[in-house]
Amino acid sequence: FFFVPAAEVVQLFRTAVKTVTICRDMCKPVAPTTKNVVIAGAGPAGLLAAILLLRRNDNIDVPKYRITLVDPGADYGLMGKEELNRSRSWMIGLSSHGLTAIRQVPGLYEEYIHGLGIDITHVVFGLSKKMKLELEAKDFLPDDSAFTVDRNYICAALSRYLNEKHGDDASFESKYHTRALYVDGENKELVARRKTPGETDSEDVKVGYDYLLGCDGIRSVVRNAFLTAHRDFEFDLRGTFGYGKSVHVALPEGMEPGTFMFVNDALPGWGSFILPETGNKLNVALGTSLNKECPPELKSDDPKVVAEYFRKHWHAFEMDADDAGRQWVDQGWNTISQVHVNFYHSARLSALLLGDAAHATSPQIGQGMNTALADAAALDALLDECKDDWEAVMPKFSEERVKEGNALTDLSFYTFSLSASQQLRLMVRQTARRNLNRWLPWIVDPDPMSEVSKGMKLSEAYSRMVGFGVIQSVRAVNDRIMREHFEKTTGMVRTKESGGMVRKVVMYGMPVAAACAGALLYSQSR
Repeated sequence: FFFVPAAEVVQLFRTAVKTVTICRDMCKPVAPTTKNVVIAGAGPAGLLAAILLLRRNDNIDVPKYRITLVDPGADYGLMGKEELNRSRSWMIGLSSHGLTAIRQVPGLYEEYIHGLGIDITHVVFGLSKKMKLELEAKDFLPDDSAFTVDRNYICAALSRYLNEKHGDDASFESKYHTRALYVDGENKELVARRKTPGETDSEDVKVGYDYLLGCDGIRSVVRNAFLTAHRDFEFDLRGTFGYGKSVHVALPEGMEPGTFMFVNDALPGWGSFILPETGNKLNVALGTSLNKECPPELKSDDPKVVAEYFRKHWHAFEMDADDAGRQWVDQGWNTISQVHVNFYHSARLSALLLGDAAHATSPQIGQGMNTALADAAALDALLDECKDDWEAVMPKFSEERVKEGNALTDLSFYTFSLSASQQLRLMVRQTARRNLNRWLPWIVDPDPMSEVSKGMKLSEAYSRMVGFGVIQSVRAVNDRIMREHFEKTTGMVRTKESGGMVRKVVMYGMPVAAACAGALLYSQSR
């Protein structure tokens, strides 16, 4: 038996109570918090990302995410049919990568997307005026896996889904007619300017965020913030060395409504991608490279002059040349640029890049929007994998998507040659590979570019095209042509004047020859 002073008993008691309290607090579950995610850009990537993030709030008491969508344009989802038709942009292909992403949301494809475009059923490759290859889409595409649709129709469908499913949701807010100006990374704010249509006044707003998704296109404000925040951020934006226009023509008699065509030399020196449209129409996109002189007829402001040029040179199918001429002169020249960056995440800014902000591309292989939609689906899958831990998600997103985005842009530009002769050889080789694979599939591997539309990863297709030597050979030709054009047009290298050698011979050689002849005659006369 021993005696314990009362003061020590009191101290022991207090320590015990404190220990129990600490243990109790440690055992308490952490109260869930709602993360504010701002999405700059309401294109395909931004809209699908908003839908997928909001779905993560389902069946829980405290929402995981509050989404704010910021875009300078109008909400296509609120437009009626006629207004949306007036807002049409360009036809694009929707295939496996994009459709797989959309189908992550139950009912989105079936109730909102399906039927907006035209299913591709027939494919024609025009190698020359007399030689063409025709394929049935079912021979190399799974059923219901590829169709063409206007880009803004997809945006309208995704926006309608958001408005109908989350329009009254306190966790979702859209700010249309609001242009992002810059990112304040230190205070985690997107600074934007709101301007109501029809009014002259504008209002600058600050939208706070926990995480920021840059889906704001090729001139991305969010990507600009990466440049200032990271010295090791590499960013390249360059044109695709081409220009062109497109016209909408009636579907020719006897042609299947779902026919896709690529016509080499559709006009002298001009290639054409032809995509089926709704309403029994075709979208005929015509383009050429910057180093080729545009025929004066196609520069004309007179639709009759343009129409006559089409009648004389267009050979793919019968078209209303007069209507094509009117459409041609009513529009400006279209140019396309590509974006390459070396990472898509910034822990410093708590931001990610998706869609055209990360990998804007030329439309040759028809995978731009598909890859943008796949970006949104990849982010959703990583949030599942990392249990919504964004600090873990962000570097993984770059690891997974940078190779796909850069493969996209290089496959688009370096599997189509700026040299007409090389392009013809590529098309012949591609056709031969497809046929040999059909006949001898156990010996000849399929064409990687055909496999992309079935779901092959772009990085895998890129690796195979490198293995075939295509990327290297086309890159060498395209880069040389572009560099020579730049040197010539900027005056870095001056074109040698024709007849220069003859002129030098006349100026310097003739006097010398005359002097020699005179000396010879003089010597003989002696």
